[in-house]
Amino acid sequence: MAFSQSHVMAARRHQHSRLIIEVDEYSSNPTQAFTFYNINQGRFQPPHVQMVDPVPHDAPKPPGYTRFVCVSDTHSRTDPIQMPYGDVLIHAGDFTELGLPSEVKKFNEWLGSLPYEYKIVIAGNHELTFDQEFMADLIKQDFYYFPSVSKLKPENYENVQSLLTNCIYLQDSEVTVRGFRIYGSPWQPWFYGWGFNLPRGQALLEKWNLIPEGVDILITHGPPLGFLDWVPKKMQRVGCVELLNTVQRRVQPRLHVFGHIHEGYGVMADGTTTYVNASVCTVNYQPVNPPIVIDLPTPRNS
Repeated sequence: MAFSQSHVMAARRHQHSRLIIEVDEYSSNPTQAFTFYNINQGRFQPPHVQMVDPVPHDAPKPPGYTRFVCVSDTHSRTDPIQMPYGDVLIHAGDFTELGLPSEVKKFNEWLGSLPYEYKIVIAGNHELTFDQEFMADLIKQDFYYFPSVSKLKPENYENVQSLLTNCIYLQDSEVTVRGFRIYGSPWQPWFYGWGFNLPRGQALLEKWNLIPEGVDILITHGPPLGFLDWVPKKMQRVGCVELLNTVQRRVQPRLHVFGHIHEGYGVMADGTTTYVNASVCTVNYQPVNPPIVIDLPTPRNS
């Protein structure tokens, strides 16, 4: 699978611009929150970044490698998706529309039908029932945006994670698979009152500070600022600058998988980390973007 020439050229046109930040752009202090920057400086792209073609689905896996199949934002639309061969499935959140238990059960059944040795899943902003604080506020306020969710009784969603019996679910937690340390977190900058929202700045940085050093693969729902986070309709990059700082200056994973911004589907690399926006659904919620395949050399101590 290759990206279109227009897709690649559009990304490269943004490659050499700079972000306007009123504090040190890459502070060595991992607890410093970068809250004072111009998010409307849309043509920002970090230096030394390039678009990358994912592994073709029919390419043979090199000996000694592990094949990761990355998806995100399937939104209960998994039936048309052609899933390629691989060893480990990564789903970076928004596997439902609203996080209703019936949707979670359907997704779990789909996971059970897949042949991957390991399946690793995080929640996204659409998994409302997985965010217990959000649900408490929703029930209290009877928020009219989500009537089908606000009518749920607590006993129907308090243990909704337990419905995911066919995968490893991560929420600010870590697992080691085939020698790879994998960490998953569902949070993102505030986004239209959905789940797992936090204000930009210190609140998000506190979540990213939980990511341990030495992680090989990071899964977040939202992207870091400047990586596959461009929203053409708003002419903005909407990724998280605190996440960018955490990834590039402290954690430096080999692979960072996310979704959330459907328009950003694709793969980029900065020389240290490969960034994958694996959104299967387009901005119009059509599940037409193929899963993205990434091969990584399996650690020798696995």
